[in-house]
Amino acid sequence: MLDSDAYSSPVPGLGKGLSAEQTLRSAIVHCVLKPGEVLSEARLCDEFAIGRGAVRMALQRLQASGLVTAAPRSGWQVAPVSAGEIREIVAGRRHLEAILAEVKLTEADQAHVAKLCDMYAALHGRSDPSLDLQGTLRRAERDLLSLLATRLNMPTVSGWLFDLWDRSARLVTFFEARSTAKLKGADRAALGACMLAGDSEGARAHFAAATDQLEAYLAARFLESSAILNEPVTRRKRAARTKAETNEFQPNQERTRTN
Repeated sequence: MLDSDAYSSPVPGLGKGLSAEQTLRSAIVHCVLKPGEVLSEARLCDEFAIGRGAVRMALQRLQASGLVTAAPRSGWQVAPVSAGEIREIVAGRRHLEAILAEVKLTEADQAHVAKLCDMYAALHGRSDPSLDLQGTLRRAERDLLSLLATRLNMPTVSGWLFDLWDRSARLVTFFEARSTAKLKGADRAALGACMLAGDSEGARAHFAAATDQLEAYLAARFLESSAILNEPVTRRKRAARTKAETNEFQPNQERTRTN
């Protein structure tokens, strides 16, 4: 996942357009800019101290990543939460993450992964209200996944994975803010152990189980949530879309259980 302060601290040294993209991306992922929110280029410029051209370029990039949408005469909007997005994210992760199981790690990579494994073993499953254990584990999880994606040497596929992970993080952030149920998440120490041992079959099984866990969480939270009401549509259209998407999503869950 992303650092919760990243939206206000863009990475220095990058072009203005890319820096603006990272700033707005993190704001969307952390629901500072909420699902369904209509975006004003002028307001974004003022709020995030970004030039109009850089904002426009960033929004175009974020549209390609599936985080914002654009409509004629309606301007920009943060992508609403929907059953369709959940299905797309789950299907994408199910297919693409399996490729990471074949990544070969350098000695330096192995040392880094081993440290992550030790940390997971110490922190995973613990509960301490005085510590941000979940945040620490999620940052380490993203660190591990990003390392594997980078080592693929397949920039396009890596870019798709980064977008899928950001979109997953956005949904989890959104639902966790609305529910007492939190996503525990997979024990990535097990993934690290498989990668260190060269156990690609075990790594693929881990990715599949982690995706199943994510899908179950998102499906349960979606079905109990009024998330779809964030979309700026009429009440009648909202009711029709809620019913249609709920019915559309449930058969997919049934297929997942029977596979």
